[in-house]
Amino acid sequence: MKQQTAEKTFLIADQIREKAEQAARLVRDNTPDSVLDKTVQAAAQVWGGATRAGQYAADMTPDPLREKAGQAATAVRGNRTPLLVAGAVIIALVLVRRSRARRR
Repeated sequence: MKQQTAEKTFLIADQIREKAEQAARLVRDNTPDSVLDKTVQAAAQVWGGATRAGQYAADMTPDPLREKAGQAATAVRGNRTPLLVAGAVIIALVLVRRSRARRR
């Protein structure tokens, strides 16, 4: 039962990923070049601002807190697969619950 649920979850996650990629391609193909250029410029400005804000936050963060955050990030990087599976399961459960709620 758990294996079937996991397999269905992976299939649903793959379908969602494919649909998102297809939608992104469709939007990209139908967007004029001038809009894309402006979007790239705006993204670069946002990226620069976020970089400066991140650097400021890093400069103001106490060392013990920074060490704990580093340890947490390392733990997450080491356990990506279980976290992704858990996220996919949660999404699948929400979708199933929504579909059941609509049938009522």
